[in-house]
Amino acid sequence: MTDWLQRLFNRLQAGWTRFQKSRRGQRVLTGVRWLFTGGVVAYLIYQLTTIGWVEVGRSLPTTPWFYILLLLMYATLPATEAVLYGKAWSISSYDLLPVLLRKRVLNNDVLGYSGEAYFYLWVKNNLGLARGRIVETIKDNVIISSVSSTSVAFLLLAVFFLTGQITLLERFLPDATSTLAGSIAVAIGVIAVGINFRRFIFSLPSSLLWLFGAGHLTRFVLNNGFQVTQWAIVIPEVGVGAWITLLALHIVINQIPFVPARGLFFLSASVEFSGPLDIPTAAVASMLLAQSLIDRALNLLTYLGTTAAEVTADEVAEDPASLPDEIR
Repeated sequence: MTDWLQRLFNRLQAGWTRFQKSRRGQRVLTGVRWLFTGGVVAYLIYQLTTIGWVEVGRSLPTTPWFYILLLLMYATLPATEAVLYGKAWSISSYDLLPVLLRKRVLNNDVLGYSGEAYFYLWVKNNLGLARGRIVETIKDNVIISSVSSTSVAFLLLAVFFLTGQITLLERFLPDATSTLAGSIAVAIGVIAVGINFRRFIFSLPSSLLWLFGAGHLTRFVLNNGFQVTQWAIVIPEVGVGAWITLLALHIVINQIPFVPARGLFFLSASVEFSGPLDIPTAAVASMLLAQSLIDRALNLLTYLGTTAAEVTADEVAEDPASLPDEIR
């Protein structure tokens, strides 16, 4: 039975390879690629329409630093992963950046971890790496990124417990104290198991694991530092302590499982917390709404731009004669 399945798999794989290399196969795959791209673009446009196009003009902060910091936060994760994957695979980080930007779009606005699946297929088809090596590196990166963000989240949770601010969370999360205490216990257990069985869980060498861990921890700290700075610049009359409390709430909400629509949940919670934290309610609601709108607009532009650039590059590589004479 096993031999039969292996022979069937080999035949299917050989047939797929022939189809990919044929002219008809290339046309079909190109059509599927554009159909998928069109679907992603249409979905992003739908999201923007659902939020409300009219609200864009009403919600935009006037300080340019809001947009500068927003761009920095947008690019932090793709740039960090481009460096880490480039180091792991001895590939130019610049070449990986466009596909990692698209990965961010897919994870944030389509489906969680759909970006990793897309990234795997892109690397397999474009870089010629062994499938096992690709899967192992992506898997280790996902685990380390999650552990880094979760560690900081639970550190902030400890601050919430020690300062008595855990009561704020209880207004939005039923039985928050026991839920979060249980989450901390589970996290400690998972980390302990990960340390003791790291050789069975991780595939990358120790030097790369430490590099990935340092990279994601640095990225996480920088990104949240940018976030607090952005809020403080837009609404300068609010103290830094209030923004740090709001940031802690944001991180905690992102780490607690089974919380639907985290972005909207955080927006609602921030408006509710604005009173106890002495933050102007209208200002914080407008700022967070603008941030959500711009993030989705950037996703749309990023996906369109990087996909069009890659298709153009592929067409030029296949037919250099398509270039204008002055460029060739």
